[in-house]
Amino acid sequence: MLMALIVMATPSSAEQLSLKICYEDNNYPPYIYREDNVGKGILVDIITAAAQDTRVSLALYSKPWKRCQQDVISGEAHALFAMIETDERKKTFAFPPENKLSHWYLWLAQYPVFRAKGKPFVAAQYQPKTGIGAPFGYVVLDILKDKNWLSPYQYGPKEGLKMVAMNKLDGYVVERQIGIHLLELINHTKDVEVSQHLMLQSNWYLPFNKGFYESHPAVVQTIWRNIAVQRKKIEASISEGAKN
Repeated sequence: MLMALIVMATPSSAEQLSLKICYEDNNYPPYIYREDNVGKGILVDIITAAAQDTRVSLALYSKPWKRCQQDVISGEAHALFAMIETDERKKTFAFPPENKLSHWYLWLAQYPVFRAKGKPFVAAQYQPKTGIGAPFGYVVLDILKDKNWLSPYQYGPKEGLKMVAMNKLDGYVVERQIGIHLLELINHTKDVEVSQHLMLQSNWYLPFNKGFYESHPAVVQTIWRNIAVQRKKIEASISEGAKN
């Protein structure tokens, strides 16, 4: 399903640059979800705030993850979120400069293994039975495949967690907070637990189409720089809320 959210940046007498950004069309609270057919969540808040003091008109829309990637490659979209940087992806997408990678990111993501309650996951002892699932097109899926741990059956996060709860899948790997929220949504919190072991911990980024970045490096770098500022504000707010 294609869904668009238009957010106009600060008005200016100068000509505005139109910026189209694609994101995966799944509800992944607290990072991205739909409410009254409008995209909301932490990542949307960060990106829209980061664009406020730039001369851009911002349009966010959703598609399946692989199609988002194709849109950016073709130039149909200018950027997408949220993506983990890999050597292979750097050949295709423009990520922040190497000396800024540790600062200009959207969020730090953790990917544990969600297992049936009472069946703790110990990586050194794991022997696949039904295998472990992960979302299609994600870096963690390739990690599982390289270890020969990947389930032969592919499930989206919600379906995968249901299969884990029913003991039909050894485990499922998805970002921690997304998995926890989905378990609440499908009423399986009491049936599934989160491993201490992380299959992956990595930053999420807002990468751009390479041609667009080469044409507008100052605008893109300003947005990346602002993303870091906005992320820190939200992190501080979450930290303060946890103390209270």
